[in-house]
Amino acid sequence: MALISRQIVRRIETELYSYPQKMKTLNEQRDDIMNGSHYPDVSVSGGEIGNTTQSKGMRLAQLETGWPDLIEDALRRMPGEYRTLVNGVYFQHKPISRVSEEMHISQSLGYVWKDNMIFYLVLMATQKRLMEPIDL
Repeated sequence: MALISRQIVRRIETELYSYPQKMKTLNEQRDDIMNGSHYPDVSVSGGEIGNTTQSKGMRLAQLETGWPDLIEDALRRMPGEYRTLVNGVYFQHKPISRVSEEMHISQSLGYVWKDNMIFYLVLMATQKRLMEPIDL
C-alpha cells in the first residue's frame, strides 16, 4: 500500500486484531456500570442520596471507546464482502488466501479489498482525530 506508511497499516491492523477482545472488555465494563449496584449512592459525609443516573452516565462517558466505536461504525458502513473479509482475516485469524478461497474470489482481489478497507479506516481515524493526518 503505497499511499499509507507501513507503520500506519500496522496500527490499523493491530486495532482490528484486538477489536473483539476490546469490545468484550468494553461491554463488560458497560454492563458492570449499568448493573453493578442496585442500591442508591449514599454520601458518607452528608448522608444525601446521590444521583445514580448521573453517576452512571459520567462513568460511561469516561470509558475509552475511540477505536472500538470507529471500527464498529466502519463495519456497519462497509459492504458485506468487506465485513466477511475483516471477520475472517482479523477476527478469526485466517490467512487471506483461505478467506479469499472461501469467498470465491481471487487472492489478489482479497488483497485489494483489504487495502481499500484499511484506507477507509485510516480516513475515518483521521477524521475522528484518533490518528494524525497522512503526509503525502
